Amino acid sequence: MPYVTYRGKNASLRLHSIRFEPAKPVLVENETALKHLREHPDFEVNEEKIIPLEDLSVVQLKDKAKKAGIEGFSDLKKPELIAALKALESGEPPHADNDTP
Repeated sequence: MPYVTYRGKNASLRLHSIRFEPAKPVLVENETALKHLREHPDFEVNEEKIIPLEDLSVVQLKDKAKKAGIEGFSDLKKPELIAALKALESGEPPHADNDTP
């Protein structure tokens, strides 16, 4: 079942009787609606529910960092948390300060 995420600038949008809020994945089962939304530049269609790190709150990012075993995560700001989690996803060691030799 595909999830559709609205990436536009409106506070919310209603298309095909579905209400979309920015950065919140919505399950869409209607094939006609999916076809139209795939062609629309303000929508992202994924087969599974994926929320980009940039759309998570600092609390959610810290929770992910804690579960991933990133040291020093509690002192990090949002951009640093995102960088540390992305580094971990790419196979680098799970440390908040990647500048150390």
